Amino acid sequence: MSKANSAVLCLSHELNQLNQLSFDSIQRLEKSFEIFNAHNCKNFITTGWKYKKELKIPLSKIMAEYAVKNFSIHEAAIHEEPLAKDTIGEAYFVKRNFVKANLHINNLIVVTSDWHLTRAKEIFEFIFSEANDPKLYFHKVSGEDACYTKEASNSSILQFREMTKFCKKGNLDDIYSKMLQHHHLYND
Repeated sequence: MSKANSAVLCLSHELNQLNQLSFDSIQRLEKSFEIFNAHNCKNFITTGWKYKKELKIPLSKIMAEYAVKNFSIHEAAIHEEPLAKDTIGEAYFVKRNFVKANLHINNLIVVTSDWHLTRAKEIFEFIFSEANDPKLYFHKVSGEDACYTKEASNSSILQFREMTKFCKKGNLDDIYSKMLQHHHLYND
């Protein structure tokens, strides 16, 4: 992988019952930092919305603050995506707001948990499928055991396939239109 204009994207997970980053969230952040340094990345992207009423800031900011405090990443290298409410939103909004808009990313290194990797790859490869999109790389961390069980009953990939079956791969306008029409987290 060329080191020029690489970004690491740390997909959010959730907060635990104490509103602290979950085990998977911390594992993903640690792996993202390791990759950020190893590949001399220019950008470190965090994601996540204010999915709980009691949150004062979005998950993307909580993750960014953790990275600054624990890894000494300069704040200027961190980019937050607070509009993403799930994996589909992470792929869509990162492509729209960072890749297409201003960061000129050639390589996007996506970090997630092993139980989430298959679904994340399918979604990202659908949304990042245009010739000029950055090359995608995926890295995984070992997630909590309870997440495997939860993922086994997750039908969101089937909903994604249904939602996008008439979309042109990579076309952000088409994808967003379908998200607004058919995705419960974005059509409210």
